[in-house]
Amino acid sequence: MTEPRSTSPLSRAAAPVAALLVTALAACGGGGGGAPGGEAGEGAKTFTGAPAGGTLIVLSDGEPDDLNPLTFDSNPAYQVVHLTFRALARRDSTLSNYVPDLLDRWERPDSATVLLHVRPGLTWHDGRPVTAEDVVFTIERQKDPATASPRQQDVAAVASARAVDSATVEVKLDRTGPSTVNALLEVVPVPKHLLDSIPSERMRFARFGQQPVGNGLFRFGQWQKGQQVTVEANPDAPEGRPALDRVIVRLVPDPTARLTELLNGNGDMAKIPAHQRREVEGSPRVNLHTAAQVRPAWIAWNVSRFPVDDPDVRRAILMGVDREGIVKGLFGEQGEAALSPIPPVLREHSPDVRPIPYDPAGARQLLERTGWRDTNGDGIVEKNGRPLRVEVEYSASDPIRGDVLIAMQAQLRRIGVDMVPRSYERTTWVDRLRERNFTGSFWGWGWGPGVMGPNAEMVFHSRSIPPNGPNFAGYRNPRVDALIDTILVENDTTRARGLWRSLEQQVIDDAVYAPIFLDPEFYAVNDRFANVKFRGPEWWEDVIFWSVPPDRRLPRDRAR
Repeated sequence: MTEPRSTSPLSRAAAPVAALLVTALAACGGGGGGAPGGEAGEGAKTFTGAPAGGTLIVLSDGEPDDLNPLTFDSNPAYQVVHLTFRALARRDSTLSNYVPDLLDRWERPDSATVLLHVRPGLTWHDGRPVTAEDVVFTIERQKDPATASPRQQDVAAVASARAVDSATVEVKLDRTGPSTVNALLEVVPVPKHLLDSIPSERMRFARFGQQPVGNGLFRFGQWQKGQQVTVEANPDAPEGRPALDRVIVRLVPDPTARLTELLNGNGDMAKIPAHQRREVEGSPRVNLHTAAQVRPAWIAWNVSRFPVDDPDVRRAILMGVDREGIVKGLFGEQGEAALSPIPPVLREHSPDVRPIPYDPAGARQLLERTGWRDTNGDGIVEKNGRPLRVEVEYSASDPIRGDVLIAMQAQLRRIGVDMVPRSYERTTWVDRLRERNFTGSFWGWGWGPGVMGPNAEMVFHSRSIPPNGPNFAGYRNPRVDALIDTILVENDTTRARGLWRSLEQQVIDDAVYAPIFLDPEFYAVNDRFANVKFRGPEWWEDVIFWSVPPDRRLPRDRAR
């Protein structure tokens, strides 16, 4: 998910920005209060061995919609949830394999059975033990259509789940491909004792989503709506607490304001657009970091809308765009054009697929062969009296997409296409995307390495067309559906690679999701932080290793 991961509006994707309403009643605090006991503050034992203490202020372009792992539907929520809860397992440094997190281990006595062994000594932040019943409850609620979980696909292959004992869950699968188990391991359990009284259809409205009780290395502290969410180090974590005392995720929607806050020392970390890179590199107090590039920025074409319901029009548009030139001009050497919806760093990508080439002359010929001609001399081709005009929407909080579209606009006019960029406030943009109320939307997808099969199902399969999933373009190709269905159950690595190549080529040729560039993943971090890592594309994955040396601390690092 992904968030639909930062450029996506879903779990592996981009978030809507909540209304900026700040009242005393909007501050939700204390719901994650931990059990008594445990060490806190300077001198406490940390699992990295670094001295305890320090505050990280993350400047975010969006606010969580909900902090319930079953129902959240935004990338800012994804970040906070994964700080305060544990998934069954987490990705290792390869981004493709998994290591235990909430689990102690898992095993497969046969191809249709997975045994999940809950980590001993793990507790919820209210002091209650984490049990097998919590895992079973979560799987069942996540699978229940009435819950409407954005991550329902992660458990789509589960036929049944039962608690064998207090620490063991037996899961039966009705499909057996390797990504099926990986998808299951992405499940983030919730406490049954706090949520079993909530009907599935009311789960997203539960108070728990505003005051969550997790089991992660950080616990929920306070949510000041329209301002910030604070999480605090969990002193009772069995592996030891993280070095940082707290992480504050502060809402700053405007990218210029985020940079100003960062350079002035009022914030510590932000993901920045490429055009701010030089200012960060010139700052004596802020370091620039890059992360894995697994998020293609693509234009989703709504296949139910004229004129992009025609595959020849979609292909001609890509043929008229110099993706390499645009990306290098805007991003410099770090920039990489996306020639396929599947990033080249992922093992499912096939290096010998044929991308749609930059060929303006060929694009004009293709349009002419299919009946598009400029009959009135205005430079825009028409067909049956209708000009080839397409609107492409994007979020105002992501100006780099606006810059890319302006560059594309000039190039496409040369082949007779009138492309009109249309900026919307982020909440409106996300709503229009989800409701399929667009012709083109400059979206993207954060691929989940290790769960590529379920990810492809979520975005390319016809059964994921809304309201059933995030296939917002309405992409429907029986061959693509069949390839994905086969990939999901294929255990032979060689055969799977051939299936992935066929799928990738078909998705490229159909051009429903038109890849433009790979997110360059620039992060700016205050230089007082030590052991800063970005092994994956998300900052939260490695922030548990960060620390602030005692001699570099500010007053806010010492606050209690």
